[in-house]
Amino acid sequence: MARNVTIENLGGPPADIDSIGKWVQANTITIAEQALTEEVSKGFDNEPVVVTDNVVRRDYQQVKPFGKIEFLARPDMAAAVYWALTELQKKSPVKTGRYASSHVVMLNGAEIQGNIWQALRNVKDGDRVQIVNVQPYAKKIEGRKGSRKRGLSAVAGLSKQAPRGVYERVVLPELIQRYGKSFFFDFKYVTLSTGVKVWGYIGGGRHKSKTLNRLIGQKARKRVRRDLVYPAIQFFIKPFDLNALEAQGAA
Repeated sequence: MARNVTIENLGGPPADIDSIGKWVQANTITIAEQALTEEVSKGFDNEPVVVTDNVVRRDYQQVKPFGKIEFLARPDMAAAVYWALTELQKKSPVKTGRYASSHVVMLNGAEIQGNIWQALRNVKDGDRVQIVNVQPYAKKIEGRKGSRKRGLSAVAGLSKQAPRGVYERVVLPELIQRYGKSFFFDFKYVTLSTGVKVWGYIGGGRHKSKTLNRLIGQKARKRVRRDLVYPAIQFFIKPFDLNALEAQGAA
């Protein structure tokens, strides 16, 4: 939207001080409607997402006196995924080229077949879009992000070309900065129906001995075969009551 919008002939504020709030509210609505009409004529989204007093999709007619109305272009999932996919490919370490060509786009747990971009244009609230790298060594490329809470320091990834990995510490923060108003993103390791198994541990704590586990009543760690996991960036359209969810840490 334009930064400067001039509205003429709105008239002065009422003499009755009790009516000033309603006058400000009415003029805020008028200015917003005129600004939107002007921007639509310049090519802006004619059915934008309305943000009223920082609440996503609240009717702008309910704006508070001295409140704020924003119009955001509708989320374009295809554009966000295309940008992320391009960045993942650019930042992929290159040796054989297999890793860079193994970023797969999935919708609700299944790889998208056919026209990816057309499928993404039909994404609805509640759908989950993922970009996953399906190479068996993809997790090793990511390395490990440090965590004070768990007492873990960052570990460099497998490739010297991408010591901070590719997904979680490189592309994800850029994606949030670019598209964070329209989408919610997160990083996680996911299992796929590849049938690939690896050895790993369950039970016990990373730093606990068998004796300590026994003393505190915790089962000892056990080495088992389990499904290999793969790095993924997940995309969700921002929910309706975004502010309430973020306040609860549940977005």
